[in-house]
Amino acid sequence: MPSTVSGWLLAGGQGQRMGGLDKGLQLYQGHPLAQWVIDALRPQVDWLGISANRHRAQYEDLLSARNIWPDDSQWPENSGPLAGILTGLAMAPDDWIMVCPCDSPHLPADLVARLLKAATAAQADIATPATFDPDGGERIHWVCSLIHKRVYPKLVDQFVKGERKVGRFIQSMSWTKVSFDDRSAFANMNTLESLHGRV
Repeated sequence: MPSTVSGWLLAGGQGQRMGGLDKGLQLYQGHPLAQWVIDALRPQVDWLGISANRHRAQYEDLLSARNIWPDDSQWPENSGPLAGILTGLAMAPDDWIMVCPCDSPHLPADLVARLLKAATAAQADIATPATFDPDGGERIHWVCSLIHKRVYPKLVDQFVKGERKVGRFIQSMSWTKVSFDDRSAFANMNTLESLHGRV
């Protein structure tokens, strides 16, 4: 894997569907959700960081590093994943960052390589995975995207103007999508019930 991609885990949400619990620290099959994502990303990138607004010490223990940042204080509180992405674009050391939510424990082992290849081929600033539901409908996983740091000024501009939808921002940029066969690889464990069910 080229040394041009940083991994960035989004764990700064309020966990509303989990009654306010810190989602990334909830156990799934015996391990915190965030640990699953860390383990999936670590072999694919050369650096990992986490956007976390709570429990910084616990995330540092999971990551075995101090690369944990809350949302920038200049942004309004509870501004959603775009605030965490802005933080990642500002803090990550590499030109590309692989942004992933903390509640997707079964990410593909070739996620970064395939997205980077597609972005390079298309000369795009962002590459995003897509899967198909059983009924044939396409699902694009906006919050699991490979993003080049050159979009940072444009994201700041849109964010300041009130944009909070990750998908809408990505579609305003030069982007490409990559189809993955296994839709369960991007399943979100965003409720307490889903932690104990099947993916």
